[in-house]
Amino acid sequence: MIKDKLENGHKYDCLHKNFKMVMEILQSLNMEALEDGRIELDGDYVYINVDTICGKSKEEANFESHKRYIDIQVPISGSEKMGFAPVDEMKEPTNFDEAKDYFFYADRVNEVVDVEKGEFIIFFPEDAHAPMIDCGQRHKKLIVKVAVKPNEDFGL
Repeated sequence: MIKDKLENGHKYDCLHKNFKMVMEILQSLNMEALEDGRIELDGDYVYINVDTICGKSKEEANFESHKRYIDIQVPISGSEKMGFAPVDEMKEPTNFDEAKDYFFYADRVNEVVDVEKGEFIIFFPEDAHAPMIDCGQRHKKLIVKVAVKPNEDFGL
């Protein structure tokens, strides 16, 4: 997991071949003007989901992780609390949802990080995360999905 300010996004270009493009796009977007939905950047290899979601309590929040994608999450409407933990510390996951690239876990959230407007957080496949922890508050955010293997054929 990496958390930083959007203005420092260029520091992470070396971690993945598509991070440079993603960070440049994030710097140029008028995020407040974005409508909910999917924005294609490079087909199924790199795309953005813009969502407005109602937050959950810490007790209701579920951990998730992904196999094929790295998440770069960016709050748009204000700060967002997110739970996090290493995947190897999670109990038995649910069956993997191949179409949605999700594992869910029954573990409860202990560690929480605040991600402020103007910041981003990167969750890699080894990072379990529980986004949207904020009892009943509506949050607008974007989630950039970056394929771990940029040339893999997902067959979706």
